[in-house]
Amino acid sequence: MRPTDLGTNEIHKRHRTMVEGGKLPRAKVMDQLVIDKYLIDGLVTLAQHQAAEYILNQAVKAGVYTRPLSYSEPSSGDGKKGNVSDYLLRFGNTMGLISRRYGQYASYLTEEVVCHNWDVSGDGGKLRILKESLDLIVNLRMAGGRNPMRHMRKGAVVD
Repeated sequence: MRPTDLGTNEIHKRHRTMVEGGKLPRAKVMDQLVIDKYLIDGLVTLAQHQAAEYILNQAVKAGVYTRPLSYSEPSSGDGKKGNVSDYLLRFGNTMGLISRRYGQYASYLTEEVVCHNWDVSGDGGKLRILKESLDLIVNLRMAGGRNPMRHMRKGAVVD
């Protein structure tokens, strides 16, 4: 009998799964987060889903999710904890873009849905706010919303 990792019946009941082939077939959960379910159900576009992943990645790096202390890692003694404050500023700036354009509630709603799995699929108004907020991130952070020549002076000759 060939070994597999197809998951438990409980996983298949609760989530949409896809079986990946290979030497060791395994089940992959496709709808682990609410935003993943929205993509599968066609409630958000692929670009909006990627914007949500962008926000989620910033939140993880910023330390939004607490981690237990690791007693197994030796202390370097230099007091450096990585660039958590820098990542927190980046996350705050991204959420600030939403807040400045659509208000504090839109920023709050986006963070709750993306980072904390708040399901708003039953409320069309909240879903519209989420989609507009994600579109803003797509346009300003992901689709080259910044002018790549912004550092050049006007009238400067570029070779």
